[in-house]
Amino acid sequence: MKCNLYVDTPSAKNLSIIVNIETVQVNSLLNYEDYNKFSLLCKNGCPNYEKKWSCPPYSPKFNDFSKEFDFITICALTMELNQLSYIRNDYLKVKAANAILKSKADKEFGSFATERRKYVSTGSCRLCKPCKYKKGEPCARPSKMAYSFEALGINVSKITESLFDFKLLWYEKGKCPQYTAVIVGLLTNEKPDLNEILKALQKSGV
Repeated sequence: MKCNLYVDTPSAKNLSIIVNIETVQVNSLLNYEDYNKFSLLCKNGCPNYEKKWSCPPYSPKFNDFSKEFDFITICALTMELNQLSYIRNDYLKVKAANAILKSKADKEFGSFATERRKYVSTGSCRLCKPCKYKKGEPCARPSKMAYSFEALGINVSKITESLFDFKLLWYEKGKCPQYTAVIVGLLTNEKPDLNEILKALQKSGV
């Protein structure tokens, strides 16, 4: 299922976001799991490695995290960056778009998470600032802590190409990508109503 939604921010109105959303069997994602590979990528390239409970090497493997569920609804939110022409710096343009998409995903899509539904977020968990790990303490909100697909060892690039037929693009110095995207998921034991999710996402603010 694919649609467009529009959001307002303090700096811009009616920013267009493309939404791709599908529900698939959980075990179909095992083809995209390589926990060791993505843990190594995090170790070599992410400042949150070994600094947050939601990140490798403390995050679980997707197979273990999802074993109690039958379905996963995957949602890709994409924004064309030419809409942010009021931001001159290309890196800040990508950063701003990602912040908008992550806020929308966490606030609206993430609201469907319950004790019987688990949310797979984008990026590291942002519930506590700083994460209790940095204080040598256990997670303060373990039932609500969110893991990303990458932290669980899932190749998100392959998912978007296989399910939604588009490639993830990355910022390169001196070259602004055409668009940026965030990918989130919802683990369930029943197929959720996608129209209900889309209705929630249609809320204009972020």
